[in-house]
Amino acid sequence: MKHYNRFFSGILIFIDILAFYFSVILLVLVRYGFDFFNLEVHLKAFTFILPFWLLVFYSNNLYSFYSSQKFSVRIIRSFIAGIIISVLFFYFSTSLKITPKTNLALFSFFFLSLFLISRLVFLDYFLPKNKLKILFIVPKELKEKIEEDIKNLEIFEIVEILEKIPDDEKYYQNTDLIVISRKINVNHQLKNIIEKLGFKVPIMELTDFYERYLNRIPIEEIDEYWILKEIINPENSLQVLIKRILDIIFALIIGVLSLPLLPFIILGIYISSPGPVIFKQKRIGKDNKEFVLYKFRTMKNLKDLGVWAKENDERIFLFGKILRRLHLDEIPQIINILKGELSFIGPRPEQVHIVQELAKKIPFFNIRHIIPPGITGWAQVNYKYARSVEESKIKFEYDLYYLKNRNIFLDILIFFKTIFNI
Repeated sequence: MKHYNRFFSGILIFIDILAFYFSVILLVLVRYGFDFFNLEVHLKAFTFILPFWLLVFYSNNLYSFYSSQKFSVRIIRSFIAGIIISVLFFYFSTSLKITPKTNLALFSFFFLSLFLISRLVFLDYFLPKNKLKILFIVPKELKEKIEEDIKNLEIFEIVEILEKIPDDEKYYQNTDLIVISRKINVNHQLKNIIEKLGFKVPIMELTDFYERYLNRIPIEEIDEYWILKEIINPENSLQVLIKRILDIIFALIIGVLSLPLLPFIILGIYISSPGPVIFKQKRIGKDNKEFVLYKFRTMKNLKDLGVWAKENDERIFLFGKILRRLHLDEIPQIINILKGELSFIGPRPEQVHIVQELAKKIPFFNIRHIIPPGITGWAQVNYKYARSVEESKIKFEYDLYYLKNRNIFLDILIFFKTIFNI
């Protein structure tokens, strides 16, 4: 199924590239007729923005068949982001002899039309008409978790969730995939399954299933050996250096760009609520070391800042809500980045007492501190703000995925997903 997904994702990317260039050709025909000079100019110009469009599509899971977010929402977000990137490109590329406003409107219309047509054809003729049927063999305590996590993945259908490997072959006759927990003592039984099924039905570990299709690692399935094998490994020194350099460059750029906003932010906080403009709070960083995190203050009562945040929290004043909504309250964290206490991408740093609480209730929670924390991360772009231990547990599963798969390309994906979420 992994190769199946990659194969059809590759086809979709190829189709989108063809649709992209065909849309450029159509806009030139409509605007200029059979003008080969304009065609050459436009093809060259639009080729520069093609990679950004593909990255936008990829970031919004338009090449994945397992996203829980509605397809229409992903399309709208993608095309809005793609158009914004295109506008910025043509705005700053004043040397190009084209008319961005009219041409981009025509291009966007043609590209969206071809995109929708190609997707309808592809989904109708290439993808399976029926859901993929999965048999889960897991401990009893995982049944409810699996039912909850799988329900939004429309391509899958749970045949049954069993606590042990069944002898009855009827369970295998209507199954496309068997997913087995590592906590099930199956070694002596797997031999019988292999002999019965051969290669008829794929068998996958639950950790692999979650990682591949849910982009997280189930805490219940991991142990010390898994941590040593998958997480505790020397980082690529070149990638670490590149990431640090990019952190400093982007911190300086954002710092300069945000300078015109600072007087308005400071004045807004001062008028809205008495107290300091910037609040400082101890957080846990790399190697479990404490550091002071800087943010613009958005709450009225500084005494209650250590309490779990609530939805529609009454402690947040009106202007503070605006700052939070636009993530402008996080501008002072540039100082933390320049000091090396924080990165742009990584597990979000938690307050000291919350870390202590979660470490007691969530196995291996402190493993997230083997790398510098981040302003945004894989958990932040895939899950909501955690307001309880249970929600923090789910976010930690996303952190585990990031720790296992961390690299500069995943960081770039997280960066774009963060922009789209904002």
